[in-house]
Amino acid sequence: MDQQTFDPRDMPPGASSYPHSQQPYADDEIDLRELFGVLWAEKWLIVGITTAAAILSVIVALLMTEIYRAEITLAPAETQQNDGMMSQLGGAAALLGVNVGAGGGDNVSTALAILQSRQFIGRFIDQNKLLVPLFATSWDKRNQQSEIDEKAFNSATNEWLLKKGMPTSHDAYREFYDIMSVTGPNRDTGIVSVAIDWHNPQEAAEWTNTLIAALNQEVRARDVREANSAIAYLRRQLEQTQLVDMQRVFYQLIESQTRITMLADVRDEYVFRVIDPAVVPDRKSAPRRALIAIIGTMVGGMLALMIVFIRRMLQGS
Repeated sequence: MDQQTFDPRDMPPGASSYPHSQQPYADDEIDLRELFGVLWAEKWLIVGITTAAAILSVIVALLMTEIYRAEITLAPAETQQNDGMMSQLGGAAALLGVNVGAGGGDNVSTALAILQSRQFIGRFIDQNKLLVPLFATSWDKRNQQSEIDEKAFNSATNEWLLKKGMPTSHDAYREFYDIMSVTGPNRDTGIVSVAIDWHNPQEAAEWTNTLIAALNQEVRARDVREANSAIAYLRRQLEQTQLVDMQRVFYQLIESQTRITMLADVRDEYVFRVIDPAVVPDRKSAPRRALIAIIGTMVGGMLALMIVFIRRMLQGS
């Protein structure tokens, strides 16, 4: 087969003398000299917008409320595990609807679910009277104390002055849930961290410690109620049976439930043991003012470049 060669003379009149793959790229390339010329011509506009954005971001960062984080470190409380005997009773207990565990003290997942539940948080807010601090206070850094915003709440008449009136239970739950964070449990150690981010560092530490104490009390009271209910049920069943083997099983189940109530009476740290309690933080965790200023300046610079290019495009059209 004869090899054909490209000859520009064979092209039709008016057609390019270069093959498609050899088209010059000069028309598509960005002229860097022209680009720098545009930027230099508009340098004062770019500098002005960037400077304005930098100043604005600094002002915004300075006006933002300082937030402090109080954090508590927890470990699952040690529990007395029912070994061989309770393993043998597990089937019978399941049929009777009785829990033969160690009182739920090591049930970390359940405890964390309770901690973040609407019912528990709502009760915690009511018991500790946190509605006003959550919605109508600010931190006076100079006097190191919280101040009530009289525009939101009239402390003399105990009247809410917000547009929608008194915050609802849903509002209170969302507000508290937003400032609370839970990390863990760690797969290897089971360590759990609970933190509260708040503008008042003293209240942040106090609320964090009180929250975990309330959680331990909540789980303990629940397990005691369940154990007492199980004991009453087992005793009724015991009175109705004459079989010696079944009576022995009932006695052992009653003993396991009694252990739960005894354990709850002697241990305050029922589900979580405090490794490191929350202390009043002396350094803010937010806002990161330097980062806000840097990001604001960068955004201002990019906005300035966009304005310059858009102006040039409109002028060229």
